[in-house]
Amino acid sequence: MIQELQVQNFYSIREKQTFSFLPTNDDKNREKYVHEVADGVQLLKIGIVYGSNASGKTTLLKAFSFLHDIMINQPLSKNDVFQFSPFLLDKHSRHEHSFMQLTFWLKGEKYLLGLEFDTKRIYEESLFVYTSNRPTMLYKRVYLPNSDHTKVTFGNKSGIGKSAAQAIEGNTTNNCSVMAAFGRSNVPTTRLNDVYDFFCVGMQVIMNPRDYLSFNVKDELWHDNDGMKKRFLLELLKACDYTIVDMTINKDENPVFHEIRKRILEMPISEDEQKEILKNSPEPHDIIFHHMGEDGEYELDERFESAGTRRFLAMSILLYYLSDKSHFIPIDEVETSIHYELLYYFIRFFLASSEGTSQLLLSTHDINLLNEKFIRRDVVWFTDKNKLGVTQLKRLSSLGLHKSMNPYNAYKQGKLLNLPFLENI
Repeated sequence: MIQELQVQNFYSIREKQTFSFLPTNDDKNREKYVHEVADGVQLLKIGIVYGSNASGKTTLLKAFSFLHDIMINQPLSKNDVFQFSPFLLDKHSRHEHSFMQLTFWLKGEKYLLGLEFDTKRIYEESLFVYTSNRPTMLYKRVYLPNSDHTKVTFGNKSGIGKSAAQAIEGNTTNNCSVMAAFGRSNVPTTRLNDVYDFFCVGMQVIMNPRDYLSFNVKDELWHDNDGMKKRFLLELLKACDYTIVDMTINKDENPVFHEIRKRILEMPISEDEQKEILKNSPEPHDIIFHHMGEDGEYELDERFESAGTRRFLAMSILLYYLSDKSHFIPIDEVETSIHYELLYYFIRFFLASSEGTSQLLLSTHDINLLNEKFIRRDVVWFTDKNKLGVTQLKRLSSLGLHKSMNPYNAYKQGKLLNLPFLENI
């Protein structure tokens, strides 16, 4: 599970900002909101981010996705650049390095990952583990400008031998993380495998507002031999459209698509690039939705379903993943195309069903959640952009709002952050 992320000089974030899943001492609904990752260490399972348009909500989610990509994707060329920009609205930041630091927990142990980089190369990268009160280095890399190459040093606790270290260092180009190089190197299993799996499998890229019926839904239904996933999705879809009684995929589909998709997903490129290629690839047959009409059952192609139904189906498969396995999933503008009651249902379902280490990070414009008594104040964050265009992160629980004051009313009155200024109509 993720404990916190520190970000500096990344898009609209200029000064170091910290997002944390550490809970406050508030006992409200604590058993539903937190998971104990080690003795005395509890982490929140959800974070909800509010903010005006262009205030930096998506930037925060992008930071998590950027870390995911950079830690598992090896560039095709040593000249490839990272797809991000530093803060551009002053004379200095655009020429300075960017920083990220992620604190996370695996199997009861705390890890600390640090990264210093610009668009062309990684200058420093380090990974430490806390097997006791003191951190132990697993690896550290530095950039040597005189020779224009990267030097990687592994600690004793990493389990990386001399030959394995040479193989990994040989694959660690200036624009490639040590973890991505490790994932592409033929080396024995070590503690680093757990960390690599955390980034490769546990962390997911952003679900964007335009993501409705993802390839994952079709793929999961295609391989759903026992029907458990379909039954799970159908039960949730009844909350969205009570006339849906079944959904099927034509099993006579040409298997060539799945081989193409497999090859694309194996390519050493970012997941955004993979999605772009998949969008232009031949698709499998559509999902067919079975509706109960006045005089019997009727079949409708997915193209005739509402955007809300398709969006909620994609969110429902996410709920299946979150309930069944350990994942960190960021969803941008989670309320897109769905009714507020479905958003309410989605969050409550996750909190009730997720007993493991899964976490959700949501951005939203729907302030109705601030009026709900079941929402803890320490899960709510705001992105606020000042007059210089700089994003600042603020946590609701740290804003000094009296416990008797309704957060919804405080937000509407402009007491929590700067609301968009609209001139007289």
